[in-house]
Order: sequence, then C-alpha cells, then structure tokens
Amino acid sequence: MTDFTHQSYLDLLKSIKDSGREIKSFENADAYNGPLVILRHDVDFSLRKALEMAKLDHEAGATSTFFILLTAPYYNPLTEEGVHLVKEIVALGHECGLHYDCTGFELLTEEQRQNRILTFANTLGDAVGVPVKTIAQHKPAKSPIRQEFPAFRDAYSAQYFKDIPYISDSRKTFFYHTDVLGFIKQYKKCQLLTHPIWWNREPMDIPGIFGQLLTTINEGIDRNLLMEEGSIQAFFSSNKK
Repeated sequence: MTDFTHQSYLDLLKSIKDSGREIKSFENADAYNGPLVILRHDVDFSLRKALEMAKLDHEAGATSTFFILLTAPYYNPLTEEGVHLVKEIVALGHECGLHYDCTGFELLTEEQRQNRILTFANTLGDAVGVPVKTIAQHKPAKSPIRQEFPAFRDAYSAQYFKDIPYISDSRKTFFYHTDVLGFIKQYKKCQLLTHPIWWNREPMDIPGIFGQLLTTINEGIDRNLLMEEGSIQAFFSSNKK
C-alpha cells in the first residue's frame, strides 16, 4: 500500500522498470511493442503539482502525458505563469495533452462539439509551442456524454482503456488494488493514471492536501491583487504630474 509520498512514487516507477517494463507517454507508446506502462497524469487542481510529478518522472527515466484543463476553476494554463509551467513539463520530455469537460455539451451540435475540442487543443498547443494530439475526458464516469473525437488519440478509447488494463489513484486510493505493482506485473501492457494533487513530499490526508491547495491559491490571488494595486497607484500618480 503506497503512502502517496514522492519517494513511494519513485519506488513504484523503479519497481515497474526493474520488472522489465518501459514507462512511456501516449505519444511514445504506440511505436513500442515490449512490456509497457502508459503513464498519464490528469491535472485537475494545480500546474505546480504537475511540474513536481514531471520532475519525478524524469528522474525515474519515464515519459508521461499530462492532461491539462483549459476550463479548470483552480488554475489557468494560458497565463504567463501557466504557460511557463507547462513548457517546463514539456521540456522534461513529457507530452502535453488536453483534458476536457463535457459539461454543456448536450446543448451543442455534433459539429460544435468537434470544433470546440479542436479549438481547445489548438489554443493549448499554440500557447506552449507543441501540437496537442492526445485527449482525455474530465470525470467521464459522472458525465452523461461519452463523445468521440476522431482527430485525436483518446485515452479512453478501447485501445487504451478496454483492450488493456487500467488503474487509477482517483480519490487518493487505488480502490481494490492494494498491490499496485502486483497488478501491473500481471499484464504486458496497461495504463496507469495518477493525479498530482495526491502525491506529496510527506504523507498528507485529503483535508490537509486541499488546505494546502487553498493556501497556495489565496497566496497567488494576493500577489496579483498587490500587483494590480501597484499598477493602479502608478497610473494615477503619473496622471497627476
């Protein structure tokens, strides 16, 4: 049973590689025929936490796909800081994928749905300077819509989700799989999903994790407000002269 620390994550990746399996992103997995774990991270809450995971993956000699939300309520990947963080992730050799939410899709036509995802992917790709070719739906189990987008590689398509085993740390648990490595070693190929928010330097419970996230978000808001206040004061001071 993992304690969701960075060290336990590194230990898991090392054990996977020691078992003879490569750990690759979606974009690097298709051309590889040997024993394989396709590693993916859904970035639901924090780009800074995503960068932490990207560094751990790089340290372990793994490449992975980071699925980024353009509609996240907790971070904005299109701000100067957001673009910088995603570029750092890509610079470590990882893939930038699009995480998308189908909320409101029931009001759209089929053409509008296809165009929306294409627009989102192009916007994210243009911002960080890499093409976005892989997508994953946000919270698919809670959505009444399961949409196909043929222009993209889909993490939930049968090739990656039904034809091979899938294991996820959703809600900070691997559910019935207390032995994650044991599960992975049963199969030649599988998909492993983690959420960076759950993994920390020291063991943390869920209230502590979200308390830390709230503090980080509030600190960012305070910094931005102070910068805005300074800009406004400078504007009025210059106009008084």
